[in-house]
Amino acid sequence: MINNIRTYLLTVLLLTIFWPAVAQSWLDYDQALAHYPLLQSRNAATLTTFWPTDSSQLLLGDARVTMSSGHGHLVAPHIAPDAWEANAHVRSIYRMSRRVVVKGSMDYRYTWGKHAGGSVWIDPDKMPFDITETDDSTRGNISLETYRLKGELGVDVGRGVSLGATFDYTTASGAKKKDPRHVNSLMNLQASAGITWHSQGFTIGGNYLFGRRTEGLKFSTFGRTDRVYHYLVDNGAYFGREETTDGNGYVSDDNERPLLDISHGLALQAAYHLGIMTWAIEGSWSHRHGHYGLEAPSMIDFNRHNGDTWDIQSWWQRNNGSDRQRVTVSYCHQGIKDHERTYLIITEQGVTDTHYYDDRLIGKRDNSVLAVSGDLRWGIERELASWQVEGILTHHRRSLTASLYPFYRQQLTHLTEFTLMGARNWLTARDQVWSLQLQAGWATGGGTARQDGTYQTPSADAEMPLEHTLYLMRQYEYLTAKRLLAGVQVRWSVPIAHQRMRLYAEAGYSYRQAFDIHYLEDGHRHSASVAVGCLF
Repeated sequence: MINNIRTYLLTVLLLTIFWPAVAQSWLDYDQALAHYPLLQSRNAATLTTFWPTDSSQLLLGDARVTMSSGHGHLVAPHIAPDAWEANAHVRSIYRMSRRVVVKGSMDYRYTWGKHAGGSVWIDPDKMPFDITETDDSTRGNISLETYRLKGELGVDVGRGVSLGATFDYTTASGAKKKDPRHVNSLMNLQASAGITWHSQGFTIGGNYLFGRRTEGLKFSTFGRTDRVYHYLVDNGAYFGREETTDGNGYVSDDNERPLLDISHGLALQAAYHLGIMTWAIEGSWSHRHGHYGLEAPSMIDFNRHNGDTWDIQSWWQRNNGSDRQRVTVSYCHQGIKDHERTYLIITEQGVTDTHYYDDRLIGKRDNSVLAVSGDLRWGIERELASWQVEGILTHHRRSLTASLYPFYRQQLTHLTEFTLMGARNWLTARDQVWSLQLQAGWATGGGTARQDGTYQTPSADAEMPLEHTLYLMRQYEYLTAKRLLAGVQVRWSVPIAHQRMRLYAEAGYSYRQAFDIHYLEDGHRHSASVAVGCLF
């Protein structure tokens, strides 16, 4: 993968050296692409709408290296309160010919942190259930290395028809470096194939979506082997069953435990372009299913999950060259059910086999996000706005039911947040650009951290559920606490190589402070970043 990154960076350098010696007619990658509103679609066939009138914009690219850090406990329980990240990122879009447009990116991240604990997954929000440590004193150092490669292709085949394909591959490896230890190995593949048809300002399209995600867990202990470490198999809201690594369950240390998730979906698009205005809407649906464990005669397939995701986004954009306005409304709902399998391991004549019986529903989750945003830019020169104001209003809602029959726990949380961003860009002597961005925000939420009950009167030998109150309340405060946000970012860029490239440097800082905090310790988060890069 490192060799691939080096090859890509060398290709970028050669393109910039031998590209026609014309002055760069654009100053910002993101703002240059904002001129093409249909590129926001998940359908790669819309890439053919990228048709710059200026030949120097046929290739747009951005390569950067970033260092960032975050400190404070206003984070999800599985995030390290002290964390650092190094990131190298390259992205570009290129109209190769009258019919073909390609777009792609490569990304490498190395993240490390201190005093991390809680969930053993890389991103527990994507999982049907969770596994967490039960002892807060075992928090330790973690590291995560991530590679991502994404490519998109759009081809105009004539008569208003375009075809597109997307390939998005991510692999990651992480580890916790204090007992009890675990190692993560992730593979995530997202692919899509689509088509659009354009006629007299109307565009309609559709694309097929496929996803395959596998994350494996390997548990181990390197220090005191005489100590037994405990985990909570969390069915939701830190409510479930206790296990140790010396058994044959979810957290056994005898071999790797993989979780497989496969999804299939469909997205539809429609847009209308009239003069300087564009209206567009995109809706998608995907169904996911998978399991945790190994489907083999002598192994255990512990549970199975399935769920659906509905996503709709609509936007309106007006662009008269010097001014640009955009309004976006989006809604996403994700639902997932997790079923635990009942099984019996039988050994007959030296052959071990696993017999499965009825599945039991142990978890049900529903998450929804509604967002409305307005983006105003004016004084646009060379695809860079002198002024920009953007406001985003977002409402998050999360509900779940966790069961360990006959016991159950329900949780409901909601959070509404508003963020306002303002930016000023100055084009100065020698074609330099200075930028200042200010950000402020406020959020408030509420809900019910837990509501426990029983489906029926428990029997005398019923398994009592295990809970982790400390992590539960930390998570609840993170999801619902009132908080404010303030941030600032500065950027400077200058042309080089006869104005075929631009070097830039930027630095940013943000601060979040929550109120009425009792479990998140300091209740705030400082984040800072510095980056250097080039536009080509």
